[in-house]
Amino acid sequence: MTTSYFPQDDDWYDGDWYYEDDYFEEQARGPLPVDIVAVAAVLLVVVLLVAALNRAGFSRPAIPGAPVQTREEVIEEPPPAQPAPPLPVPGAETFVMPYANYVLTQGPHGMSYGHYAIDIAAGKGEPLLSPINGRVTERYFDGIGNPILVIENENYAVTMLHGLYEVTVGQEVQAGEQIGVESNQGNTRDMNGQSCRNRDCGYHTHLNVYDKRAGQNVNPLDLLPRPYAS
Repeated sequence: MTTSYFPQDDDWYDGDWYYEDDYFEEQARGPLPVDIVAVAAVLLVVVLLVAALNRAGFSRPAIPGAPVQTREEVIEEPPPAQPAPPLPVPGAETFVMPYANYVLTQGPHGMSYGHYAIDIAAGKGEPLLSPINGRVTERYFDGIGNPILVIENENYAVTMLHGLYEVTVGQEVQAGEQIGVESNQGNTRDMNGQSCRNRDCGYHTHLNVYDKRAGQNVNPLDLLPRPYAS
């Protein structure tokens, strides 16, 4: 153990005695360590403050040339695709009958259910013609098995029933172009009112015309471009 005391300069002495070993050990340790818990608490406060500012919409000043970060944008799903409307076509006023030669088998009927159609016939397997320049917008079977074809342009929507159709939805057709042949598919009847299902009778076309400009069904007979037989 060191027996001498240090320092011994009375002018420097502050009232406490130090052993030499104690003095040099303290000098080697250096200043007391900083409180680690306090530093960690300050850093945590800073991190929480920055996160709160970011949530509030604040951001750091942009660095020239650096990509700009923005809030995540909500991407809306596009609406489902809709069927294309009938295209305006040259000669939208043009209207021809579905047959070159035909017989009117039933005059205007169907008014009670808002259809207003006529029945015409040319014979089993005779070519069916498009009455207008337009596009096929529907082709399906209804609840009682009638094959239905709809052709439209900006002026008319023409609906035909009972034929064997050869065109597809979306196909553009010209007035007078063959679209199928006459048949008796679906709910057709003979002259005695008997069903022609699975029988060789009842061949005809049920024809309905909706005038878009007037907003209503019209009598197809008023659109006949030539005399008809009854």
